[in-house]
Amino acid sequence: MSKQWKRIGALAVGGVAMGAATPGYAQQEAAGQERSGPVLEEILVTSDRADSYGADFVQAGSFRGARQLDTPLTVSVIPEQLLKSQQAQSILDALRNSPGVTSSQTSPIVYNNLSIRGIPVENRGNYRLNGSLPIVNLIDLPLENKLRVEALKGASALYYGFTTPSGIINLTTKRPTAEPLLNLAVTGNDFGQLQGHVDASGTIGRFGMRGNAVYGEIDSGIDNVSGDRLFLSGAFQYDITDSIRFNLDVEHIEKDVTEPTVLRGPTSAANLLTVLPRLPDPANNAGSEGFMNRAEEDNVLGRVSWKINSAWDLVVEGGTSYAERDRRFSTLDNFNPATGLGTLSMSAADGQLYRNRNGRIELAGTFATGPVIHELLVGASKNIRRQYSPSTVARVGTNSAATRSNCVLLGLTTTCQQSIYAPVDLADIRFDGTTAYNATRDTSIEDTGYYAFDRLHFGGPDRDRFSVLAGVRKSIYKELRRTATGPAVETFSDEPTSLSGGLVYKPVEWASIYATYIEGLESTPAAPLTANNSGEILPASDSTQYEGGIKLEPRKGLLLTAAYFDITRELTYTNAANFFVKDGEATYRGIELSLTGEITPELSVYASALSLSAKQGRTSDASLIGNRIENTAKTQWSLSAEYHLTRFVDGLAVNAGVYYTGERAINPQNSLFLPSYTLYDLGGSYRFEIGDVGVTARINWQNITDKRYFASTGGNYIAFGTPSLVKLSLSADLF
Repeated sequence: MSKQWKRIGALAVGGVAMGAATPGYAQQEAAGQERSGPVLEEILVTSDRADSYGADFVQAGSFRGARQLDTPLTVSVIPEQLLKSQQAQSILDALRNSPGVTSSQTSPIVYNNLSIRGIPVENRGNYRLNGSLPIVNLIDLPLENKLRVEALKGASALYYGFTTPSGIINLTTKRPTAEPLLNLAVTGNDFGQLQGHVDASGTIGRFGMRGNAVYGEIDSGIDNVSGDRLFLSGAFQYDITDSIRFNLDVEHIEKDVTEPTVLRGPTSAANLLTVLPRLPDPANNAGSEGFMNRAEEDNVLGRVSWKINSAWDLVVEGGTSYAERDRRFSTLDNFNPATGLGTLSMSAADGQLYRNRNGRIELAGTFATGPVIHELLVGASKNIRRQYSPSTVARVGTNSAATRSNCVLLGLTTTCQQSIYAPVDLADIRFDGTTAYNATRDTSIEDTGYYAFDRLHFGGPDRDRFSVLAGVRKSIYKELRRTATGPAVETFSDEPTSLSGGLVYKPVEWASIYATYIEGLESTPAAPLTANNSGEILPASDSTQYEGGIKLEPRKGLLLTAAYFDITRELTYTNAANFFVKDGEATYRGIELSLTGEITPELSVYASALSLSAKQGRTSDASLIGNRIENTAKTQWSLSAEYHLTRFVDGLAVNAGVYYTGERAINPQNSLFLPSYTLYDLGGSYRFEIGDVGVTARINWQNITDKRYFASTGGNYIAFGTPSLVKLSLSADLF
């Protein structure tokens, strides 16, 4: 049996098995019910309003279950309705609605390598499943089984340990339903992409389950780019007693897709790019369909929550995220902006693996000391991260006889010359072979933390008027590297103590004013594969963050926020000698605005804007001081809206979006800036019934003007935007 038929069989079996579940399980209390103290157990996001872009509650970090109005940080929540109305298929699709989120370095066709406020979102530690498990973001993280996507912006060391101060991206999974559910959906686009999706749920007594299965082909409209993906997930819950619940989430992800060629400018200080190439046809690809990125990932998260009494909760959880990847990636080097000619270089990195293991125990509750009410959270966590990233092996683009012959096999000359304006259509050749294991590139990180967080309410009966927040975390951090002949040895260790504090003042019930201070701890990302010290993990870094803002809720379901932030972190970059280094510090200061939720019962909006000053501070290279941080736009804004035409046609809705990104530097030297761009989207949906079956048809047209633009940059890489795209879907609620 072929691999494809095996996958189709798995999809069918998964759909039948999940659809066989029967009703009978009573859900826990809705998240919309306010509680007297911290909430640690699973939070059902039933407070996210149907057919609305609004979201009342936060699910990530130590504020899990808190109202957005009471959370003294900037949090962007992309609720299920927004994901549905825009047919979001990736994290970038979702978070482009949030200011300051940009794609970085790689093509978004493969996976979403993101930055927030100009700071990279570390792919091993900053992505979380259900507010807890650090999942590996080196493969597209599916959204089909997700209720919402959250970006908890800024430093978050108190709760999550060593993470970059860009923020935490949290993915909340759909939970088992009380009543039986079976939804079948088919999605596609105007380039011929076609995928099938089964979402099924039900309960039997105290046991509930929900499963999602997806399989289909990938086609983005870019030449010589194709692939397929498979996704299977299960969410299980069992009420052991009325006060003890067990949850289990399981995900299996596969994605095989061609990685489009990106431009790479020279890193030598004497030869940096100063002129941009003209924008080619977005369908152009200088690479071969055989330049494949093959990745698999398995995520497992288990949680036991015990509601000890009305005031106290205990949670114990553990999980693992394991990813493997074989990669063939290509760049067009030394290209001439006028002619578009450059040298095609393809490299291989086989056997990449990444594994996160995470455990956590927490006790949370409410008590009083005189007139002061405490919401206390104490806990301990341990995270072990292993990374093996082998040395890359050049397949084409060097002067060896072997690689010159590879160029000829692809359809190029022996000089490997290729054009970005009129690329030669290369042969579909897969350069197989393995990269030899190199023990010295097998590294791991151990991060153990003990933390306490207290929210103190003053004022007696009027305790929600004024509160003080204080937190402390003690970390035990180690970095280890295997030796060529022996066991792993410790290369770096530290035992820092980090603090956080804040104030929240609510002059009226629908408004809050806040200020926070947070100390961050950061595992420095590994040196990129193209650096001379590729794979090297630099010592951990510190950061500090100040933030103040105001949040207004003029009506239920509508939230206005304004925040000022000031972040200082140690600076990492690829220097002129092509070494990835930690040298000096960088500052990120800005103002962020957002308006989200229901303007009227028929009209929902998601509007956001960011003004950012991101600069390189002190560094040994005086020429870099004051330069803009690469891939950071001074201005970024977006506006999305959906209007339900129920007064005219029942079940009909239309939506639109506009997204602006300012100019961005391609390297630390600021030798060249990518121009700003604006994209426009249109869409609509119609829900109707065929007998007792509810059917929803959707259409979304992204980039309706077919704008040509540079999508991402960083480290002298330049990736082009994707072509105009029409997405279509048809879903049916069988029960």
